Amino acid sequence: MTVSNVVNGNLGRVSPATAATVERIVQERGYVPSGPAQSLATRRTRLVGLLLPARDGGISLLGSPHDVSVAGALEAGLRERDHHLMLRAVQDAREVQDSVQRWNLDGVVVMGFTDDELRALDLPEDVPTVVIDASADGRAGAVRTDDVGGGRLAGDHLRALGHRRVVFCGPTDSRSPVVAGRLAGLRDVLGADPVTVVARTSYEDGLAAGERIAREHPSATAVFATADLLAAGIQAGLIRAGRRVPQDVSVLGFDDADLARYVSPSLSTIRQDTAGKGRAAAELLLRLIHGDNPRDRVVRLGVELVVRESTGPASVD
Repeated sequence: MTVSNVVNGNLGRVSPATAATVERIVQERGYVPSGPAQSLATRRTRLVGLLLPARDGGISLLGSPHDVSVAGALEAGLRERDHHLMLRAVQDAREVQDSVQRWNLDGVVVMGFTDDELRALDLPEDVPTVVIDASADGRAGAVRTDDVGGGRLAGDHLRALGHRRVVFCGPTDSRSPVVAGRLAGLRDVLGADPVTVVARTSYEDGLAAGERIAREHPSATAVFATADLLAAGIQAGLIRAGRRVPQDVSVLGFDDADLARYVSPSLSTIRQDTAGKGRAAAELLLRLIHGDNPRDRVVRLGVELVVRESTGPASVD
């Protein structure tokens, strides 16, 4: 039973020294446990579902650099503990129940939904659950970035550069707590409501938004976008419309995705630890699956300002 407990992850029943000895012998002999046998012995499948919003047109579920980074780190964290990740797009509570029951999932991670959408999904109470970038009830765990703090960092940076006419650009019509938090933080620093321009989180929408900002808000000296992918498009749209970045308009993103370093001019941004978000979600979910019942089920990750070429002093009229 000692070997079985170690192989099946029941480390609470085995001393650390014994567990280390068993794991060393297992590695030396190249032993690979049978998945079906483990499922029968533990009544667990070691399958975790990552549930994402179904997108129109059947396009990729991981539609942004943020989602790709979080999902990759989540998968790696689960794989290190011999668990496996399954991606599934869902639209309603019926599809959630179908995913959990059909695949007999040990746990669920939910990403990309607003608080209202999460409530409508009616997540099963008997399945360990972690939500990313949304509010959780007392039963589920939650991992999120300090979005309000990120908005304040953005406001502090732009104000220090002399910017007062700032445009906030993102999916402000989505009721997303992420977007709302970043806008609230920016508003706290600026002391007034910035002009808001609605745009989906895509390069193409950013391109159109940049041209629209140049046309409809010619006095704006800075734009704060809710994601680097969007900010890169906005920057290109402004340049296409004849505005210089940052001499005429500064552009500030959020995430610190790889593309922020590759576009020209390179993007100033608010860095969030997307890989850390995925790892934290994996760790928290595994604790819930194994009955650790952590007292603090909310993980909040910090942010930092990264200054590159796309922000500069406000232009003087």
